[in-house]
Amino acid sequence: MFAIVRNAGEASPTPGGRSLVALVLALSGLASGNALAVSVADFHLPDQDSEGWSILVPASDSRLIYVDSTAGNDATGEYHLPSSPLVGPDPTRPAGNVRAFRTLAAAQAQLRQDAPDWLLLRAGGVWEESLPTRRGRSPSERMVATAWDEGPRPELRTGANRGLATYQPVNQAVVGLKFWAHTRDTDGAFFTGYEGSSGFSFTTSFAGDPRQVRDLLIEDCVFRSYAVNDINGNAPNEPAVRVVIRRSIISGNYKSSGHSQGLWFKSSGHAPHNLGGILLQENLFDHNGWRIQSQSGNDDPEGGQATIYNHNTYFGGSRNVVFQRNLFLRPSSIGNKWTAEDAPERMSTSLLVEDNLFADSEQAISLGGNAPFGPKRFADVTLRDNVIIDPGRSRPTNRSLAWGIEVIDWHSGSISRNLMIHQRTPITNTWMLKVHTADAIGTILVYGNVIANIRSGSSPLIDFRNGGAVDDVLFAGNIVQSPTATPLVSLSTGGYGFAGRNRYHSLAPANALFRINGANASLAQWIAGSGDSQASVELPQFPEPGRDIEGYVQHLGLGTDFDDFLTAVHGQSRANWNPALTAGAINDWLRAGFGMAPAGAGDRIFADDFEP
Repeated sequence: MFAIVRNAGEASPTPGGRSLVALVLALSGLASGNALAVSVADFHLPDQDSEGWSILVPASDSRLIYVDSTAGNDATGEYHLPSSPLVGPDPTRPAGNVRAFRTLAAAQAQLRQDAPDWLLLRAGGVWEESLPTRRGRSPSERMVATAWDEGPRPELRTGANRGLATYQPVNQAVVGLKFWAHTRDTDGAFFTGYEGSSGFSFTTSFAGDPRQVRDLLIEDCVFRSYAVNDINGNAPNEPAVRVVIRRSIISGNYKSSGHSQGLWFKSSGHAPHNLGGILLQENLFDHNGWRIQSQSGNDDPEGGQATIYNHNTYFGGSRNVVFQRNLFLRPSSIGNKWTAEDAPERMSTSLLVEDNLFADSEQAISLGGNAPFGPKRFADVTLRDNVIIDPGRSRPTNRSLAWGIEVIDWHSGSISRNLMIHQRTPITNTWMLKVHTADAIGTILVYGNVIANIRSGSSPLIDFRNGGAVDDVLFAGNIVQSPTATPLVSLSTGGYGFAGRNRYHSLAPANALFRINGANASLAQWIAGSGDSQASVELPQFPEPGRDIEGYVQHLGLGTDFDDFLTAVHGQSRANWNPALTAGAINDWLRAGFGMAPAGAGDRIFADDFEP
C-alpha cells in the first residue's frame, strides 16, 4: 500500500511535516477520522452539561426510591413520582422530606423490571450491601442508581462480596457512588483478609434473552480494592454493546491467587458488526493487579504480589472499543493488554486508543501476544495522541524493563503523534516501539511520534523485526532521541519503509547509531540500507524538554512530587472536578514542552511556531 511513497526523496515538508503526512494518509486510506470504524458517537451517550456530565431525567412514571442509611425507615419508606411536590424539579435535591428507606434490600423491592425507576442513595451514607439494580425501559429511559443531597459519594462497603449485584445490566446508569471492598484494603481501617470478589462482573446471554449487557453507563463512581472487574460477551452469547465507563476511578485491585485486572473484557466469536462495544473515557486506572511488589520473583500472587499476568486493562477478542483521555497509572505489568486470535470472528478490530496518559508502567501498551498466535489478528487499530512517561519507574514485578508500544500481528492500523518521554532509571532493557510477528503483519503507518529523554543500554529504542513477514510498515516524520549511548533503530529489512524527515540522536558512537540486520550502522549506512533518505542525527531543540508530572503539579500549585499528583487525581469527583487533572489537559501541557500541537490537531504534528 505504501510503496508509492516508501523511501521517496520528496522535498522537505512544510513545518510540522504536514504535506508529507497528508499525502501518506491520503494514499493509505488512513486519513484522520475517515478510516475509524468506531467513534464516541457510536455509544449513544446521554446529553451532557457544560462541564461534560451526563444529564439524566426521570420519566413521568419513574419511581424515585430514596435511601438514607441513618435517617431512613424501611417500615415507612415509599417511592415517589417525579410530579410529587416533595421531589421538586431536581430529584437529586428533593424539595421536601421524602420518605426514605434505610436499607438497599428494602428499597430493592420497589424497583420494577424494564422500568425507568431511580434508586437514590443519600450522600455521605454508608451501606454494607451490594447495589441492587433492574433493567431500564430503553437507552433514553434508564434505570438510574445515583446519589441525592450534597456531600461525599454514598459508600457501599461490600467486603468480600460484589459491588454491583447484577450480572446483566440493560439500560442502566450508575452514577456518583463509591464501591469499596473495605475488608481487603490494607490501606484502610477495616482490613481482615484477602478474600474478595469483583466490583462488577457482567456476562451476556443468548440471543432473544432480555438479560444482556447493553446500554450501561457508569459515571463518577469509585471501585476500590476488588479482585477484578470483568465483562464477558463471548459467543454463542450476544456481544456486550454500548458499555460506557467514564470519569470513574478503578484502583487497588489484586488477588492472592489467580490473576487480577483493573478491567477484563472479552467479546469474541461474533460476526462483524458496527455496534459500539466498550468506551472508557476520562477514567483513572491506578495500581491494579498488585498490592505489593513481587517478593518471590516467580509470579506468585500470594499476598497480592505483582505478577506479569496482571494489568490495568486486559481486553481479548475485542471489537469497536474506544479508550479516550484516561489515566493509566502504576499497573502490575501492562497499562493496556490486548489479545486476539486469527479466526475472523475472534480478531480484535476497530480499536481507538486516543489521548491517554500512561505513567509508570513496566509496559504501556501490548497489542498482540498470547497463544494461539496467528497472522494479522488486529485490524483497524488507531493509537494516537497518547503520552507515555516514566516507564519502568517502580518495577512492581521486580523486572528491570521499561517498554512502550508493542505491535504483533496487526492487519492494519496507525500509530501517530504519540509522545514517549523520561525513562530516567538505570534500567537498560528499554524500547519504545517494537514491531514483530511469528506469522505476518499487514499495513501500519507510524508517523509524527516523538520519543525523547529515554535512557537505555544496548536495546534499540525502535525495534523493527521480521521484515520478510511484513507487507508495509511506513515510518514517517518521527523524532527518536536518547541521552545515553543507545542504538536508535534496529531494522530487519523487508517490508519496512521510511519517508519524510525522521530525526535521530543519541550518544552512541557514530558507527553504531543504527542496526541493519544485526550489524551496526552509521547514518550514511542507515540511509543506504533503509532508504530513510532525509534522516538526520542533530540533537532536536525542544522548547521545554524537562516537563514532567512533578513539574505539572507544581505548575498547578498542587504539590511537588508524584505522590502529590496521585493525591490530586484520586480526589476527582463531580463535586470536586478539576479539568486540569484530566489526561487531555496534562498531555497537552507535556506535549507543549516538546513543541507538539494539542490533541485533535489533525495531520499537524508540531505547533505552528516550532520546527525541531
